Amino acid sequence: MTDLQKTVLVTAASGKTGRRCVDKLLARGASVRALVRRLDAADALKAVGVRDVIVGDLFDAAILRTATQGVSCILHICPPMHPAEDTLAALLTQIALAEGVERLVLYSVMHPHIDVPHHRRKLKAEADLIASGLPFTILQPCRYMQHVDALWPEIVGEGVHRMPFSTNARFSLVHIDDLAEAAAIVTTQNNHECAIYELGGPQALNQSDCARIISSVLGREITAQARPLQEFLERARLAGMPEARLNVLEIMNRHYDAHGLQGNGNVLRWLLGRAPISFEEHVRALSLRT
Repeated sequence: MTDLQKTVLVTAASGKTGRRCVDKLLARGASVRALVRRLDAADALKAVGVRDVIVGDLFDAAILRTATQGVSCILHICPPMHPAEDTLAALLTQIALAEGVERLVLYSVMHPHIDVPHHRRKLKAEADLIASGLPFTILQPCRYMQHVDALWPEIVGEGVHRMPFSTNARFSLVHIDDLAEAAAIVTTQNNHECAIYELGGPQALNQSDCARIISSVLGREITAQARPLQEFLERARLAGMPEARLNVLEIMNRHYDAHGLQGNGNVLRWLLGRAPISFEEHVRALSLRT
């Protein structure tokens, strides 16, 4: 059963994932409190109907206490690959317990146990939440199929789909809108306590599969290539990415090169009550927008 009279706190609500989750929560009639870092982000959220926006540092305990007062559920999304994600999650869990929050929904990652730094930090966050005694729901999403959006100019202009790992590595790619809808569903319903949900997409695809699907949509050949990892990292370095995050990206992509990241899509289909969006559907929509 959905309880729309209670307030949901969404952390990092202006980020790529947080904003989609806010939209889906509002669409379900939920009362949303958004925690953001910048004032301009607060204005953007208010413009789409969020009445309660708190601006402040996500790692400030006083801000977290203010943000959690009076909310029934927290949807906790941490900025990507944050080096202190496990520390933040533990702090938020402690404050949520003290404030009497009914449940914390943790947006984690598929296969948090693998030997990749930000996966391990999410695993620690999961373990601390489970041990805390606070009612929880843990979401474990796979890699977003929106990776293709950033590649689209190169795909269309050069006819190549390039990522910094093997063209044979498979991923259960999932659409961010499906993940946001699933997050909104479990956050606003009362029957998801103590659940850990693996959220894979409908197909396990490698770069060659992606290139084949894009070729079919565009009506011309697109090929798959493994972009040299060092080239990828150097581009990111020149764009200003900090060395610590570059190191995490290197470890992550070396793991992807060897193993990919595959999961099961049955739970996502069950939560949504429909078939998840396919990669082909996303590419067709993308081709119409550009």
